[in-house]
Amino acid sequence: MTSIAVVAHREKLTKSSAGHLKSALAKAGFADALWLEVAKGSAAQKAARAAIKEGADTIIVCGGDGTVRAASAAVANTKSALAVVPAGTANLFATGLDLPTDPEKIVELIVRGDRRTIDTGVCNDLRFAVMGGTGLDAAMIDQADEHKDALGTWAYVRAGVKEARNRRAAEATISVDGSLFFEGDATCVLVGNLGRLKGGFIAFPDASPTDGRLDVAVLTATGLREWASVMVSAVRHKQETSSHVHIGSGEKIRVRLAKKQTFELDGGSKGSVRKLNFDVDPSSLIICAPATSS
Repeated sequence: MTSIAVVAHREKLTKSSAGHLKSALAKAGFADALWLEVAKGSAAQKAARAAIKEGADTIIVCGGDGTVRAASAAVANTKSALAVVPAGTANLFATGLDLPTDPEKIVELIVRGDRRTIDTGVCNDLRFAVMGGTGLDAAMIDQADEHKDALGTWAYVRAGVKEARNRRAAEATISVDGSLFFEGDATCVLVGNLGRLKGGFIAFPDASPTDGRLDVAVLTATGLREWASVMVSAVRHKQETSSHVHIGSGEKIRVRLAKKQTFELDGGSKGSVRKLNFDVDPSSLIICAPATSS
């Protein structure tokens, strides 16, 4: 019999959404589901690990991408499954996998036993499910963190425009599976497990969370004009046609920077480094998802 635990970020999940989820669980016969609340997203890893130790075979995580990332680190490489009630600003994980957002539909997935097994990535010993990077995207996320609660998605837009206008290229060396992939000045390096982001935007046209590989994009655009041309090619799903974009994929991606830069994983800033070691962990995370999701 299925045993469910809920790990909820108390600042992200509204009373209405919490009530809706509890009602859906009770209706499905899970009124006694273990309910654990955390004060910050990173605490979801410890809470999810404790729930699994108590025998939970399904962890419902309620929060933003930081909370989902932390919970997935605990659930990965176990027999338990992860279900997601997205309650953040971007909700990249739920968007990228086309997961339902309504608590009743999420509970229905659990009851039906709809499961998928996907890859995850590991960067400098930190697990991620969507993507990571350094340069413009990490600086944008770092800036937006201060205002995202008040401005929502617009905080990222504002920060992105500012960074695109002012970001200077920095020397980087990237290798893929032991072979040199890029060497020179770059303004952004992205490594992704999922390709689709908010609003249907495709960061990696050929990305798949089940191919045992990570996708990498090195961007060299500087100034609003060049970044605008990159965005146009991305909207057309023809990133490879841009002279400012270098795309590849592999199992091991190594990024070496001439100077320390901030980096991000799944939309959360993780500090400053000069080296980033990305590795794929194939078929490492079981999720509650429709079998037809991408």
